[in-house]
Amino acid sequence: MSQILQLLQPIQNVLEYIVVFLYQNVIANYGIVIILLTIVVRLVLTPLTISQTKSMAKMQKMQPQIKELQKKYKDDKQRLQQETMEFYKKNNVNPLAGCLPLILQMPVFFALFQTLRNPTEKVTDVVKDFNFLWMNLNEKDPYYILVILMVVTMFLSTKLSTTDPKQTKIMYLMPVVFGFISWQFPAGILVYWVTTNIWSIGQQYIVNRIVKRDRGKDDKSKSDIKEELSQVQLKEIARKKKKRRKKK
Repeated sequence: MSQILQLLQPIQNVLEYIVVFLYQNVIANYGIVIILLTIVVRLVLTPLTISQTKSMAKMQKMQPQIKELQKKYKDDKQRLQQETMEFYKKNNVNPLAGCLPLILQMPVFFALFQTLRNPTEKVTDVVKDFNFLWMNLNEKDPYYILVILMVVTMFLSTKLSTTDPKQTKIMYLMPVVFGFISWQFPAGILVYWVTTNIWSIGQQYIVNRIVKRDRGKDDKSKSDIKEELSQVQLKEIARKKKKRRKKK
């Protein structure tokens, strides 16, 4: 564990520098500094987030076709796997593409977690007041309000990003598990966590809107194609009738 913390130390040093800078030059309120730090981190990770978001949007867009394959080959798991991989290959989609950006973000999140859980002298020498609203951010929330907010916002974020009905249990289980884990955490970590969840909710809402818009365009295109085919068929029928009349 100590070796992992040593590897994360350079990232933690940068994050602590940002905390000190924000506290000294923007606002001398540790709670708001944590919120601003979370936003800064999310903005820096935006390229990875965009890549992940595009992959998620593409996967959501293809869910109807995936469900059709699941229905068609529900009794043949091996064939279903083959057809699904062939479908991904044909549409130039990597189902793991959405996971890679998340994995690359993990070192930053762990370093941020460590920064807020055990602030070093670099932070404590500058930040003299760790109180925010009703709590001390270096101690656990005495009323567990932040824990409740964390669970609720995580549930909403998971619900917005869940497209497979089979994942419904995860949607309900994950927030409860993380709520149980986090109730003893310092309140500063929960301020970061709630802010991150709210950011994720906004991000996923935008993704869902994009998917819905693109799906509407696809449906309209299909409808236009069907209409054009119908018109061609009607013209062909009329041409044949006219030809038969001439023969008579």
